[in-house]
Amino acid sequence: MKNLTLKGCQGHLLQSGDVKGITVDSSIDAVFVAVGLSENNPGLTIYKIAQGKEPREFITYDDPRLLSENQEPILIRDMKFLSESSSICIVLSNGEILMIRTEVSPDEDVVESIGDVENGILAAQWSPDEQVFALVTGNSTILLMSKNFDTIAEVDMLEKDLTEFNKHVSVGWGRAETQFRGKRVRAKLRDPTLPEKVDEGKLSPYDSSEVTLSWRGDGAYVSVNRIENGVRRAIRVYNREGALDSISEPVDFMEGQVGWRPSGALIAAVQRGEDDRKTQVIFFERNGLRHGEFTLRDVEDQPVSDVSWNISSDVLAVCYSSMVQFWTRSNYYWYLKQEFRFDSNIKFQWHPEKAYTCYIYSKDKVEILDFENVYSNDTCLPPNDLGVMPVIDGNVLKITPLSLVNIPPPMSLHEYELPFNCRSVSVSSNSDCIFAMGPDQLHRLFVDNWDITSAGNWDIASYAPGLIFKSVVCLSSTEVLLLADDADTTTVIFFNVKDDDLVMQDVHQYEKRIIKATTAVKENVFYLQTIGGDILRYDLATCEMKDVGVKFPAECYSFQACMANEIPVFIGLSRAGRLYADTRLLAQGCTSFLCVGNMLAFTTNKHILKFVCLKGYVDDFFVVDDSAIKDHDERCRNVERGSELVTLLPSKMSIVLQMPRGNLETIHPRLMVLNGVRDNIVKLDYGKAFIISRTHRIDLNLLFDYDPEKFFSNITLFVEQVKRTDYLDLFLSSLKSEDVTKTMYADTFSSRGSSATTCEDKVNKVCEAIRRTLQTSFSKTHLQTVLTSYLCQQPPDVTAALSIVSDLKVENEGKAEEAIKHISFLTDINMLFDFALGTYDLKLALMIAQQSQKDPREYIPFLRAFQKETPLRRKYNIDCHLKRFESALQNLSEIENAFDEVKNFVVSHKLYSEALKLYRYKKEQRKELLLLYANYLKDNGKAKEAAIAFESVGEYDRAIDAFKSAGAWRECLSIMESQSYPKHKIEEAATDLLALCLEKREYNDAGYLNVFYLRNKTEAIQNFCKGTMYAEAIRIAHGSNENLYEAVLLSSLNESFVEASETIADYKGQVKAQTERLQVLRTKKQENPAAWYEGIVDDGTPDDISLASTSMTSNPSLYTRYTGTSQSSRMTRNTARNRKRMERKRARGKKGTIFEEEYLVNSLRRLITRVNETRDEQQRLIEALMRCDMFAQANEIQHGFSQVIDTLREKATFIFSDPVKPVSSNEGLPEQSKSENLPIPQISPFEKFGILA
Repeated sequence: MKNLTLKGCQGHLLQSGDVKGITVDSSIDAVFVAVGLSENNPGLTIYKIAQGKEPREFITYDDPRLLSENQEPILIRDMKFLSESSSICIVLSNGEILMIRTEVSPDEDVVESIGDVENGILAAQWSPDEQVFALVTGNSTILLMSKNFDTIAEVDMLEKDLTEFNKHVSVGWGRAETQFRGKRVRAKLRDPTLPEKVDEGKLSPYDSSEVTLSWRGDGAYVSVNRIENGVRRAIRVYNREGALDSISEPVDFMEGQVGWRPSGALIAAVQRGEDDRKTQVIFFERNGLRHGEFTLRDVEDQPVSDVSWNISSDVLAVCYSSMVQFWTRSNYYWYLKQEFRFDSNIKFQWHPEKAYTCYIYSKDKVEILDFENVYSNDTCLPPNDLGVMPVIDGNVLKITPLSLVNIPPPMSLHEYELPFNCRSVSVSSNSDCIFAMGPDQLHRLFVDNWDITSAGNWDIASYAPGLIFKSVVCLSSTEVLLLADDADTTTVIFFNVKDDDLVMQDVHQYEKRIIKATTAVKENVFYLQTIGGDILRYDLATCEMKDVGVKFPAECYSFQACMANEIPVFIGLSRAGRLYADTRLLAQGCTSFLCVGNMLAFTTNKHILKFVCLKGYVDDFFVVDDSAIKDHDERCRNVERGSELVTLLPSKMSIVLQMPRGNLETIHPRLMVLNGVRDNIVKLDYGKAFIISRTHRIDLNLLFDYDPEKFFSNITLFVEQVKRTDYLDLFLSSLKSEDVTKTMYADTFSSRGSSATTCEDKVNKVCEAIRRTLQTSFSKTHLQTVLTSYLCQQPPDVTAALSIVSDLKVENEGKAEEAIKHISFLTDINMLFDFALGTYDLKLALMIAQQSQKDPREYIPFLRAFQKETPLRRKYNIDCHLKRFESALQNLSEIENAFDEVKNFVVSHKLYSEALKLYRYKKEQRKELLLLYANYLKDNGKAKEAAIAFESVGEYDRAIDAFKSAGAWRECLSIMESQSYPKHKIEEAATDLLALCLEKREYNDAGYLNVFYLRNKTEAIQNFCKGTMYAEAIRIAHGSNENLYEAVLLSSLNESFVEASETIADYKGQVKAQTERLQVLRTKKQENPAAWYEGIVDDGTPDDISLASTSMTSNPSLYTRYTGTSQSSRMTRNTARNRKRMERKRARGKKGTIFEEEYLVNSLRRLITRVNETRDEQQRLIEALMRCDMFAQANEIQHGFSQVIDTLREKATFIFSDPVKPVSSNEGLPEQSKSENLPIPQISPFEKFGILA
């Protein structure tokens, strides 16, 4: 749907005339023109036309050999600038080959004759890579030479090749004559295996007998079009080594032009009918078989002199004697995009590198035409964004409003025939008008959705005589701007349409060439771009044109003006794929873009569609990375390979893309859809927002989450707009606790962001709010939605929904059945039946069962069995069936004379607590239940609680046994004393409890038993010393009449002193050894980190033993294993085993392994914990030693323990300041423990006794 628009036209007049050929130096974009070889000018003159300058004579070459002996003119068969040697190669028809150097050294001649070819040269052409030179001689020989003119191959083109060399193989469906065309088509009485007409290769009566050459774009093959021995024309294909590859099949009236498409797909030729009424461009494949054609238009008996493809293979130029037509193909249809007519015989040539630049030269003039292949689309804001797309096809304008229909080219909604071949077309800013411009006429069309009407045709040639009109830009149906080119300037003409008359308002001739013009939405101005990238502003009100101070870093073939922060911003796309916003480079690799409102959309050569929010200043524009696709960012998405933007339709929330072949595809990008939903929520149009979300599968939670406060305050409006019951049901059933504005649909395009308000218990509150609104104003019409609101709560309130159905059953049983059908879709029918049964309404349960797939032979007897029972027994049995045992217990407790059944039920279902609550005012029953509960507790290891229960019901013996089992000696002995048990029984119980305390290392409790119940002070003193209760031990020793102080107390203190001394020594040894080893390890790590992390520590492992895992699929280094994840290694089924093995290695912390440092740090951390835990014990021991006059021992303990603490405080920073890096492995090795995340342990100073200082 692109149009080939004229960007610029330059004409250069050569006074000496007789232009014979041109060539282009792409490096400096200069054109060399060969003039002469005529009767008036027999020599050869080369002119150079530099960019933006007039022609100047470069060199003149006069040589007698250039004079024709037989009066036949000498022609230039090929003229080519060779970039490698900076020379121009000119091939003459008399056989001479000249080399003209454009950069000459002192010892070289400017012109050098390479040599002559006998019998002359009929055709010649260099390969595109300038490595092979092909020419056809006068004696029917094709000669291939290297760039140094060494012969590669010399092949005679023989007549027998036509019969002997035939590679034509058809792998298609065969000829049309053999195809089935319908049973009603009568077949002619003929041999169906033979075609109706077989081409013989007849020569055209208009054939010029010339020979032409054309190379494929990659230089691998060359085609030769010539008459074969006067019989027929054929196209021969040779490879670059000179081997004949194929010969074309016979085609009647084929002429001598040939053009090989650079991409290599087709070879173009011309076929002119015998009656000269129908001229076609026909195509061949490389194997010589025909491959389609199209008919040329407006030929007017002019012979075709040349067919030529541009370098990008998308434009085919057909050159006549005084006319050039430019054709493009889309979806297998050929469009006539441009036509230029001239007064004299012309020749044509494309630029070798610029795809849309060409040269047309006649006898004394060279025209340079620059085109751009762009969409003539409108960029209108809603509601005028119809997406009107005009496509030029000669004098036919194909018009499609893409917002109404998506018709694939070459079809269109409207086809309007103009009185001229269209050159440029423009759509007004509100999509209601189209202006089409021809070479000298302007036509206006009105667009009314489904209708197109003509509204005027005007002659414009008189407004700019001698200029070439190149483009038209319209702002409205009455305001239009025309651009016309002269040699170096552009004339801007502003017209107004008044009373169907075209009135010229203003004319500006600008000194620089203007290449592109566009309109500005919401501004009554035009913006224009010069050839240097400068942006001009043309104000319609004042007719003034001035520079806006913005210049693109590179010339942009497509640009648009948009508003950002109330300031015009210019978006441009250069031929190099660079997308600019004013002077800022937004993106590279861009293939197309569109800008509407505050949204910029563009595609990239990586087939990604991206969006940019045009808010703030240019430097604030943010372009997401390609990787954002993986994060499902709404600002980018993948598109089909090679897709380009055609139009952007904000009101439809869609973008139309064109595929490389030509088909159109309408997509609805998530960002545009979400913006549409958000805008409608802001406008309080919840109905439209809902429809959009439903159509495009947007999570309906967005309707609430985007603005919860607005939703709640407009809940009635929401219900009225959504209205339909099924829509409301869909909304309620889609609710979830998640806030989708923070998870799925974060607003990345506007400054508003997601809602700052969060709603706790969102689902239930929304259901309740909608239900309240429905019950108030829509109770008769939306009962179904009310039921849905109950069932969509979290958890579903099935009971409330069934209650409504139960009430409805009384009023209208038919509606009740409908309600049951509805809720059965929202809830599992079996669960619904159970809930209905749980209401004890058997009729309701029956109605639900009838809607299910349950067998009536099962549920009817089942319900009848319940119906026969008494109400309480029925409730009890229903509860038991539904396993609602607490409710069943309550119903059973209300049945008279059923307490025995209650006890059995409580025991079987362990409902002791519930039963005690029910019988809390019935003393006897409660006592029995409490006894059952006590037995249950004792059997389940809760001896102390069971003992309390036994005690409360007077079962003292069982309570004593239970307390004894629990080790509760105080409770046990207190019961025995309160119940006056015999003394020996108490002592026996105390002895048993003493053994239990000693077993549990509860030495203090053992001491109290010895003192108070067993009266054994010796054992008591020893117990208290072991429990570090030294003060109690001293009290008992001093209070005894026996000699226990020296015999028992001092010896026990001495044992405690020895144990403490050994512990302190162990502490000192561990601190010293581990800190020194840690210092060594960290020194090695600092000196050679690589060796450290590769585990190269001397651990005594033999060199001939491999430590590599056998489960590795590749061979990474140990450094890779310990510092990061390698994609080349994979976890295997041995992962769990490896993990366990490595955990064991970590726990051992073997010396020399990677885990040793971690082990040492964790070991010292545990040591500090132990020191802090024993601090109070050491202080109590020191106090006891001082009280017993053992100051030396006390001083030793205090000094040693404080020394340990001081050392740890001093080393703590060193130990814990260098965290151990986590170790990860691709073999399933676990990460190191999280010691690196733990804080440095706090160690407070040891409080010393001043007496010992």
